[in-house]
Amino acid sequence: MTDRLKPATEPYDAHVQAIFDRLPRSWMPPFRLFTTLARHPALFERFINGAPAYLRDSHVSLRQREVFLLRVTARCGCEYEWGMRVHYFAEEARLTEAQVSATVHGNAASACWDAADAVLIRLADELHERCDVSDDLWSALRPAFDDEAILELLVMAGYYRTVGHVANALRLPLEPEVGRPFPKA
Repeated sequence: MTDRLKPATEPYDAHVQAIFDRLPRSWMPPFRLFTTLARHPALFERFINGAPAYLRDSHVSLRQREVFLLRVTARCGCEYEWGMRVHYFAEEARLTEAQVSATVHGNAASACWDAADAVLIRLADELHERCDVSDDLWSALRPAFDDEAILELLVMAGYYRTVGHVANALRLPLEPEVGRPFPKA
């Protein structure tokens, strides 16, 4: 796979460089998604500042976020973002290899999921398939998540679906050393 747009190169626009300077050191050199979006500095700044998965006062745990976002990115067919999330967050989120694989090849009924994880898989699937949440699933979400957490999850799904659109349409290759391909079925 080759990318369709060449990324911005150094020296970066001053606003872009300031954003790169705030990113975790382990994300350096900047990922191709970021450097490609940096071709349009104002758009890149809005994109980075809009990332809902990294709220300081999140109502969603790391594990909940990663189960959900791995499924969201897998459903979008976005191997680029899925692989990055596995590399950076799967171990910290205590996801097993079976669970990581099930985000791509399983469903909410897969034996590796407990009830709390399964509702997140269902949410990712319904949002992907319908751009909506059924009343039945909404009722299942309410005991598990407060209003703010549900809002975060809904916004995360849309944001990472956008990431999927961008990465897939640009044909971004997996990042060297940190990108991970989808597991074989």
